[in-house]
Amino acid sequence: MRRLHQSLARPRHRLVAAAGAATLTLVLSILATAGLGERPTGSWANAAARAAETIQINPGNVPTTAAAFNPDGHICGSDFGGGPLPGMDIWVFNLPGNHGTTGDFTELALTFAVPGDGTAQVRIPTDGGEIVLIGTSKAWIAVPAGWTLTGASADITGDADFFVLTHTCPAAGTSPSPSPSPSPSPSPSPSPSPSPSPSPSASASPSGDPSPSASVSPSPYGTFRPRPLVEAGRAAAFWLWLHRVLF
Repeated sequence: MRRLHQSLARPRHRLVAAAGAATLTLVLSILATAGLGERPTGSWANAAARAAETIQINPGNVPTTAAAFNPDGHICGSDFGGGPLPGMDIWVFNLPGNHGTTGDFTELALTFAVPGDGTAQVRIPTDGGEIVLIGTSKAWIAVPAGWTLTGASADITGDADFFVLTHTCPAAGTSPSPSPSPSPSPSPSPSPSPSPSPSPSASASPSGDPSPSASVSPSPYGTFRPRPLVEAGRAAAFWLWLHRVLF
């Protein structure tokens, strides 16, 4: 009887053990399905790694102002803040390549040089602007006119190596106007050459008037001309000598 009782009791223990094992297996299966305590593997791990990737802007795009960047290709559109805006420059960035592999922007950090006031750091979309998907991932923001972009980085979900500044929309009235071509200076009108003054006709040299001859006052002696006083003196001396001799 004892052996019979033992033989009947053994199957009961086996049944309980089997039920317990099945319950444990079910619980573990539920935990595995819910993902509790599991580490991400495969594509989940790769997606998490890609989400943490930070890349830099194309170094050929900086430093620059909005007005100086591609001056012949400024674009202002409703998809990127509209514009041109008074006193505000709009900057637009692009994540080039195949969107399926390059992914999307999640945040951009921009560094600007502010005229006369050091530098400023601006984040998209935290400080304004927007991240949009138009073919590829793009981002835009408006900042005060005249700031110079000196550097930028971006967090992305894909595997792009860099991103680019694609275009700008300078503030209203700040687009460089073409320098006016200098107006030709009017050629001076030739000053009229002075008409030759008529050379004075040679004044007739005064006809040589004969120098007036000394007018001879009429002599009281008619045509007789008295001898010079010398001769008269000699005559007087002669008569005086003769008088002395004779008398």
